[in-house]
Amino acid sequence: MRKIYLLAFFSLVFFTITKAQESNETLVIVKGKMLKATDSTTLEGNILYEKLPYYDDMGMTSAKSDGSFEMNLVKGESYNLSVTKNGFKKFTQEIKVEGDQTFNIYLIEDIVELMKLENLIFSRGSDQISSSSFQELDELALYLNENPTLIIQLEGHTDFAGNPDANMRLSEARVLAVKDYLIAKKVKKNRIFTKAFGGTQPVTQERTDEAKALNRRVEVRFIRR
Repeated sequence: MRKIYLLAFFSLVFFTITKAQESNETLVIVKGKMLKATDSTTLEGNILYEKLPYYDDMGMTSAKSDGSFEMNLVKGESYNLSVTKNGFKKFTQEIKVEGDQTFNIYLIEDIVELMKLENLIFSRGSDQISSSSFQELDELALYLNENPTLIIQLEGHTDFAGNPDANMRLSEARVLAVKDYLIAKKVKKNRIFTKAFGGTQPVTQERTDEAKALNRRVEVRFIRR
């Protein structure tokens, strides 16, 4: 029985010392600024920190309007820092906390890509998609379904001849027709935005038939990866 008491006593002492050691962890200040990588413009946003290797301590701090952030981390530990911000690539970095330190977080903008649907054909003055356009739209739908993090904006344009209001309505009807086609191919509708420009953004000011054909277009803008 005495051995049991002694074992329980030493176990309690060990537990107490361990907890005391844990409570004596030294916190240091890690601070800096969140900046745009291209021109060092200050950015606001949330920074998630997670203690490695077990992620047993985590928290979040915010970069203010001047880009500055500050967090209290345990000296001698390693942390993974991550930032997810719309319009920018996800940032992750591992740091070793040696003491009070300052460093900056640089976020890289997502490349916004614009792609013209070269083979998209509508009946004249209509939002009816020609069957010859189906292959290109099927390929776009397949690409989107294989890359589920992609979000797109369909942008509709007409030539600048004719009534501006009618052109705006037509360009809107055409991008909605393309959206409906993609949804029918199992692309989630909340991944597809639309915008109509009518004839306000021509690629050429010439008035030849060829020039008008260039101005009548639907473009796909990839706005998130």
